[in-house]
Amino acid sequence: MSDLSKPLYSLTVGEYIDLSKKAFAQEAKKLLVNNDGILGKSNSNSDIIFVEEVQQLTGYKKSTIYSKVCRFEMPVISKRRPLTFSRTDILNWLKDGKPSVIDQEAKDYLSKT
Repeated sequence: MSDLSKPLYSLTVGEYIDLSKKAFAQEAKKLLVNNDGILGKSNSNSDIIFVEEVQQLTGYKKSTIYSKVCRFEMPVISKRRPLTFSRTDILNWLKDGKPSVIDQEAKDYLSKT
């Protein structure tokens, strides 16, 4: 469309389609830029991670992770769907030699009393 001062009702069908395509492309570009920026920042700085990221950190299969969570062998924030983990808890768990979570909770409880 060559003249931007034309009212919308005076556009031809072809001009309206071109204008709609341009407007959609601009809005889609804005959304993609915003989502990439937000997702990139939150993924790198976020402490909350999910099963896929735990798989990458530990090298375990998904089924192994689920079984370790059920047997209280791995620290987890929420056992509901989706499983949520703390990145720092998983890294500390790996550094400590993968101790059982229930043993650690028992030691913490006994040290408080």
